[in-house]
Amino acid sequence: MNEVLGSSLISAFGISFIQGLLSFFTPCVLPLIPIYLSFLSGLSFDQLQTEQSFGTRLKKVFGNTLLFVLGFSIVFIALGLGATTMGKFLNTYQREIAFGAAAVILVLAMHFIGAFQIKFLNYEKRFDMGGGGKKMGPFSSLLFGLAFAFGWTPCIGPILASVLLIAASQPGYGAFLLATYAAGLAIPFLLTALFLNAFMGLFNKMKQHMETVEMTIGAILVIAASYLLFNPFQIPLWIPLVATTVAMGVVITLKLGAKIPVRWPALIVAVAMLGAGGVIFAQEAGAPAAASLDQLAWTDAEGNPADLSAYDDQVILLNFFASWCGPCKEELPHLAKIWNEHQDEGFVIIGINMDDERADGAAFVKEMNVPYPVVYGKLSDLSTFGLRAALPNNAIVGTKDRTKVLTHFTGWPGEEAMLAELKRFATGSN
Repeated sequence: MNEVLGSSLISAFGISFIQGLLSFFTPCVLPLIPIYLSFLSGLSFDQLQTEQSFGTRLKKVFGNTLLFVLGFSIVFIALGLGATTMGKFLNTYQREIAFGAAAVILVLAMHFIGAFQIKFLNYEKRFDMGGGGKKMGPFSSLLFGLAFAFGWTPCIGPILASVLLIAASQPGYGAFLLATYAAGLAIPFLLTALFLNAFMGLFNKMKQHMETVEMTIGAILVIAASYLLFNPFQIPLWIPLVATTVAMGVVITLKLGAKIPVRWPALIVAVAMLGAGGVIFAQEAGAPAAASLDQLAWTDAEGNPADLSAYDDQVILLNFFASWCGPCKEELPHLAKIWNEHQDEGFVIIGINMDDERADGAAFVKEMNVPYPVVYGKLSDLSTFGLRAALPNNAIVGTKDRTKVLTHFTGWPGEEAMLAELKRFATGSN
């Protein structure tokens, strides 16, 4: 069995990369490519097109373009680090934030598709770097890339916003997701610098089909909204992603093929998504909470009901793991160290093994020399705590409502961060 977390992360990285690629082809970037390359190289666009030497083009254009790409990538990765911090800070309200973010992205998507227009998104604002035909040096190219990112046009801003919101929903991966987005945007820039003549034919064709490009971007934004909307819930993520993709394919086909106005079909998809997400949210929010962990039907290694009543008055770190989860093996020694050195400081660690066969889990616990109490459950138990079926997962619960997660980490945050959170809740009111 593969790591369950993979499907969610692969979807996030895939969406981010595709949005980076599509950003290159938006109306506020594609028509300006000749200007960007001319400015970076110090050559007129006619000179660029008639330059016969690949080596000369590589020297005059590609090097500066590479630094330009590095410049805007630095800004986006920094934004990703901020999104990661935001994701951890707002982790307690993950579902509420995801629902609101999905609604915002759907509004932006409707703008791109043409269901309605948001006027201020049709304006663009760029830095005027001057230039006067002078060739830019390496440092100037890097600054130009930074300026491109900081002064980015509002019509691309919604795409970046959706990636940032996805990054915020994946604590610990924000910088990587924004790096993936930057790579998606950078690759066409670099290929264009190398193969300018070939790409100019593509650019001219793309400009003739800008409506299709914008609708495709809108469809990707809807898929991103679907990811945010349904990722926190206990349903297989591929179901809403596939359904959304098919629905948006139908909307685009109706518009471009049958010339049917896109407004109502697109709005129906958006409302249906929000309605389905709202129903699931209400159902899971209304599920009765377990006052005691004993109600969760976990067992000990022999299959007897686990008695956890001794920990009712303590803050508990629930460590969900399985023998088939590679990252789980890496974090268990760190948790063991925390337990051995700090177990008398007002909190307890309880491991919940998620192996399909209890015997496999028990053998793994023995092999890893897990020193803290371990019980045996099933992967679906994560839904009781409002968590996705992803491993490794560490959730801190308080003493009043055992299913209310005070904070959680999908993946290992580091010993210092984990210990600091445990001590914070152990000494506070929860």
